[in-house]
Amino acid sequence: MKKNLIALAVLAASGVASAQSSVTLYGLVDAYVGSSRIKTSAPGTVSTSARQTVVDSGGFNTSRFGFKGSEDLGGGLKANFVLEAGFDASTGAANNYTNPFTGATSNAIFGRQSWVGMSGGFGEVRLGKMWTPYDEVKGLGAAAFDSNIFAPATGVWASNGYSDRPGNSIYYATPSISGFSAAASYSLGENKTATQSAGKIASFNVQYANGPLAAALAYQTEKDGGASLNTTTTKFTQLNASYDLGAAKLLAAYGNVKDAGNRAKEFQVGVDVPLGAVTLSGGVARSKITLAGGGEVKSTGVGLAAKYDLSKRTFLYTGLQMAKNESGATDVKTDTFAVGVQHKF
Repeated sequence: MKKNLIALAVLAASGVASAQSSVTLYGLVDAYVGSSRIKTSAPGTVSTSARQTVVDSGGFNTSRFGFKGSEDLGGGLKANFVLEAGFDASTGAANNYTNPFTGATSNAIFGRQSWVGMSGGFGEVRLGKMWTPYDEVKGLGAAAFDSNIFAPATGVWASNGYSDRPGNSIYYATPSISGFSAAASYSLGENKTATQSAGKIASFNVQYANGPLAAALAYQTEKDGGASLNTTTTKFTQLNASYDLGAAKLLAAYGNVKDAGNRAKEFQVGVDVPLGAVTLSGGVARSKITLAGGGEVKSTGVGLAAKYDLSKRTFLYTGLQMAKNESGATDVKTDTFAVGVQHKF
């Protein structure tokens, strides 16, 4: 009788534990066959052109795998974690990660995300390496599905050079209230010297999503700090919006970058059109950089893409992206065409 009671207690305890905590393995594998060309021309010089055909990874989204989990602590409180690694599906190699404060490059195991935190009625707190609130907004309001290689802003927008997951970070997100939410993060450079202050990256966003309308404003400042590093603060501002008409989804985005007297103004407009298993997407992006020393750099990009869902987890895709960068009398034109497949697990 006593042994039976002990056995029942063990089973009950294990049942409670399994109900209160969970760990999930997830990821996606994305590979494509593509062709890219770069053509440079300037008055009085011979134009140069080079085309490269590749089998590569991450045409639509970066290939990745990870572990995520949560434990129910009671009273609406949860403990959460995410460990996520990026990799190149065409070679199996881990993705390199560049530290924004030191410039050092590494192939850290969990170079995309590695954080632990708590969530509840107060919102969510995370410690470690995660996407900044500014990065969370960059994907909204973009055309050509905000894909890695087909988005109109690829190779066009100056704001694409921001630090998306700097690490050594503290992150907080509010709960959603009537469609409104906000988030903020602060990343420590941890590279202070006797003569230079430590670097820092501060980021926040405010978002609204209710029915067919979504809008978001984000701001991020970056300072490298440390010995012999850039101590100028770079400022990024992003305003995105989308409206779902049902037959089509309209997308728009505006960006502004300030860095050491240089200033970039950029915009992007586009549309997603669902047609059953097929979704078409396209748009145009523009950037104008006014240089502190005089002169301008103007860039224009066009992106078109199609996505065909084979199932809820697997789809085929194809697309074309073209860009033109004008700096003085020099023009640099690029075009990329690709066909690929992505599977999520």
